[in-house]
Amino acid sequence: MPTPSLPQLLLNGLLLGLGAAAPIGPVNVEIARRSLRRGFRAGFLLGCGAVTIDVTYAILTSLGIRPLLGRPLVMNFLAIAGAAVLLYLATLCFLSAARQFRTPTALTTPATESDQPAERHYLTGLAMTSLNPMTLAFWCIVVPGLASQWSANPARDLPWVCLGVFLGAISWVIAFATIMSWLGRRAKRATCLIADIAGGAMLLAFALSRIL
Repeated sequence: MPTPSLPQLLLNGLLLGLGAAAPIGPVNVEIARRSLRRGFRAGFLLGCGAVTIDVTYAILTSLGIRPLLGRPLVMNFLAIAGAAVLLYLATLCFLSAARQFRTPTALTTPATESDQPAERHYLTGLAMTSLNPMTLAFWCIVVPGLASQWSANPARDLPWVCLGVFLGAISWVIAFATIMSWLGRRAKRATCLIADIAGGAMLLAFALSRIL
């Protein structure tokens, strides 16, 4: 097997990062909702929490602890704990929508920057991603299989792939949070109400899919 070049490894990692970050899932639902309602910083910080977990899993995979992370007991725990987090966030979405129904004048107020501590958004991103069994399966099963095809020495080359993962995932977070916050500044408050209802329904569906 030929030795891959550094640009090839980075490109492979970048595509993996985009592949992990871009699909519609709980994290992107919450990035969209928070960016619309509270501005770029809230969505970006939540996304940074998710990216932290993606890169951490990629590093752990490169260190060869895949068997430990792939145990059924670990996956079952993550499924239950992750569902609990998503149910909590879905409840917050519905409560926010209910408050807007009780205060109709709020629907015409432009979205504002985050009024919550910055670390709260980041920690939410950490929790949502670290407790997602699909994320664990992606990094511990899919990625090692791909790495073995890319390189004859994955342990040596995976750190460069991890760097590409970070660049791809953080690029998606920046672009997505920017677009959502731009829409939030220009749309009526009703857009945020729709985001709360739709986001809550999607988070609830994701939670139920993990425990049923």
